[in-house]
Amino acid sequence: MIAYALRGVIFLLLDLMIILMVCGVLYIKEHLAPAPDSELPDGNRGDSTGDTTVAGSSIIPAAPSIPGQVKIALDAGRGGDQPGCVINGATEKDITLSIVLLLQEKLESEGAAVVLTRSADSDVSLPDCSEIANNAGANYFISIHCNSYEDDSSVTGFGCYCYQSAESENLEETITSTADNHSISTRKVKEENYAVLRETAIPAVLIGVGFLTNTEERGKLLSPEYQDTVSCLRE
Repeated sequence: MIAYALRGVIFLLLDLMIILMVCGVLYIKEHLAPAPDSELPDGNRGDSTGDTTVAGSSIIPAAPSIPGQVKIALDAGRGGDQPGCVINGATEKDITLSIVLLLQEKLESEGAAVVLTRSADSDVSLPDCSEIANNAGANYFISIHCNSYEDDSSVTGFGCYCYQSAESENLEETITSTADNHSISTRKVKEENYAVLRETAIPAVLIGVGFLTNTEERGKLLSPEYQDTVSCLRE
């Protein structure tokens, strides 16, 4: 489901990349193609100081660079000495890693590049999570967590959080809308001053995939089938 929403974003970016490439070629053809020697300013006849390729007596502008593939940073919440919420054998760090690895597989099958803050049961600090995403040059950052609410075990729902960014809010709403379309109970989107969102310099969301304090939802989150649904591997 998360991958389904991101797949739409990826395809949109690919379309924009193609449009920009075409516009770039047209611009080069119209504005940057060298004029005949008689029209070149003195001192520039046959002289190339830019990034060009010389072919015979012609100066051919280099082809515009092709933008890299969409890159998404995925963070499996908790890990190592930080298990997160642990209830009746259900451990947050294990569930989040399982979902992230499924999501990685789905996104890569759609042509995206994926960078993980962790791929095993390791302890990665919140600043390090943001730094990994920032240094990787990722386009989006998604942190997967499980929720808990000890005061009321009836509370359930899939919720998204972002921090002071219109792009992050758009990503958050897209993911939540996709969850609704898959009949997954969602909570109201929220803005939260979480360090892992605040310190990430790209569109970033934190997703609480469900409440381990709710018996029914805990059972779902432990189910490979439901984890598969959340990661949208069957889309």
